[in-house]
Amino acid sequence: MTLFTKKENENASEEKINDAKTLGERLSAVRKRKGLTQEDFANYLDVTPQAVSKWENNLSCPDILILPKISEILGVGIEELLTGETKRKEAPKRTVTDNSKLKLKIRITPVNKKPTNITVPVALAKKVARIGNGISGIVGNTSISNAQMEEILQLTEEGVVGEILNVEAEDGTVISIEIS
Repeated sequence: MTLFTKKENENASEEKINDAKTLGERLSAVRKRKGLTQEDFANYLDVTPQAVSKWENNLSCPDILILPKISEILGVGIEELLTGETKRKEAPKRTVTDNSKLKLKIRITPVNKKPTNITVPVALAKKVARIGNGISGIVGNTSISNAQMEEILQLTEEGVVGEILNVEAEDGTVISIEIS
């Protein structure tokens, strides 16, 4: 029976990515090393858990545009994911924001009228922004376009929280958007 010290065990898991022969095996090894489930990983990437499963089983590959985000979440360089060889300079490590708990708060205050307050989960707001009429259809105000809302929601993926926007429209309506 062989006993491993914690340090030896860590080194063994680091070597595992280099031993993996396919992109799918490397993705699976690093994801597990990070302690992420396929579902957690899929949520961070805004894809389905089935997509992650297909990648890890070599039935498909992630879109090339998503590789930087995969690299960031897993803390492994793109070159290492693709080839299994460690890059000389490691990719900078960033904290992944769990935006599944974030809320988008919109407050619209027309002149001489009661304000309209809307609070929705950021994940739902992302989906609504992609649908025709988007947020404008919900709040009954066309001051914020779908494209502008998608830009605002993109900030959540970059870790931005707090008041994002506070603007007064021509008619005196004040619009405030906060992510918290």
